[in-house]
Amino acid sequence: QPKTPADNPRRQPTTQDASRRLTAMASTAEADAKACTAEEQERKKMKPSYSIDDATQLLRKHFNVPATAVKELDSYDDQNFRVTSPYGTYVLKAHNGVESRNTQLLDAQSQLLKHLEDHNIRAPVEAQSRVTLKRTTLRLLRWVDGDVLSSSTMTPSLLERAGSFLGDIRKALDTFDHQALHRLHLWDLRRFPAVATFSSKLRSMDCDVKRVKLVETCIENYASQNFDSLPMATLHGDFNDANILLHGDKWGILDVGDCVYSWRVNDVAIGAAYVMVNLCTSENKRSGFTDKGDHVAVQGAQKFVEGFLQRSTLSKDECRALPHLIAARLATSFTLGWYSYRESLAAQPDMPQQRRDYLLHHALPAATALDVCLQATSLVADWPTTKPVRDPRR
Repeated sequence: QPKTPADNPRRQPTTQDASRRLTAMASTAEADAKACTAEEQERKKMKPSYSIDDATQLLRKHFNVPATAVKELDSYDDQNFRVTSPYGTYVLKAHNGVESRNTQLLDAQSQLLKHLEDHNIRAPVEAQSRVTLKRTTLRLLRWVDGDVLSSSTMTPSLLERAGSFLGDIRKALDTFDHQALHRLHLWDLRRFPAVATFSSKLRSMDCDVKRVKLVETCIENYASQNFDSLPMATLHGDFNDANILLHGDKWGILDVGDCVYSWRVNDVAIGAAYVMVNLCTSENKRSGFTDKGDHVAVQGAQKFVEGFLQRSTLSKDECRALPHLIAARLATSFTLGWYSYRESLAAQPDMPQQRRDYLLHHALPAATALDVCLQATSLVADWPTTKPVRDPRR
């Protein structure tokens, strides 16, 4: 289980501290970014491309499931199909070739999903053993009923409940670990300096200069912080409104592809960041907020964190780090979303518009949310830290 350090008084970081930290981070970041860039490029080339007929044949051949209906679902780097059959409803997942090579990571994901189910968290556990093919690995997952949270009208109460659900997941994952999750992963907020190296590529990828400057400001702010005292834990890694299900009063969680062992607070930062992204997406419905315009995003993120604190805890160090990590996730979502969009478009110039829209679904509003986040001094000053902080080991 993660250990929460005592909240001892610390001297405030100086400009020299930030400069030294930035120099040290840059060296590690370049090495991380080099490895991750090669992997990201390979990931785009190794995304599965099965047709509906292919998926139907794979289901019968490898899982003995006679599908009566197969529908492809949106996916970032993998391929997912909803499968209706006489035996029930499933998801056929064809993993990207990069993940398919990492059998230990796939084992960890399977065990994490089962661990969540064992702790009464609805999750898509494996219905049968996975099948390894030449360029991909197939998983048959149980279907989890519910609508994605992004289809709901966002209200303060709903976001508070979503935060409480993450608190339940946090308590479950406090007792789970796997060596394969101790890995280099570009979406891990500990690796944000590596993401920062991608910002120099944005200008050459027809990216708006104002958005590039937002990312650069976020990088500077991150470098000024000292995160060394933050406790570690196993994370879901991608708690966003497209991965959260709501079925009546029952919640569910999808997609553990970004699970990683990292700073415990990161899942809260990620969840709050995507609350802001949702509330900065103009077509999404909202009600019940007192703030106006995009600044509703700050109020929504605060309600989400308040909900989390009803089920779990944050140390003072975690609360101090949270706004900076939220901003880092927003910068990551925009930077890697834009990078993925441009790389995918280069690899597939005739990419369907639906696929283009999906790749930018979170990226563009993330830039808007980042602007709001960096402007909102209340995000730091008014963060909910009034609840007594407890050591989660007790």
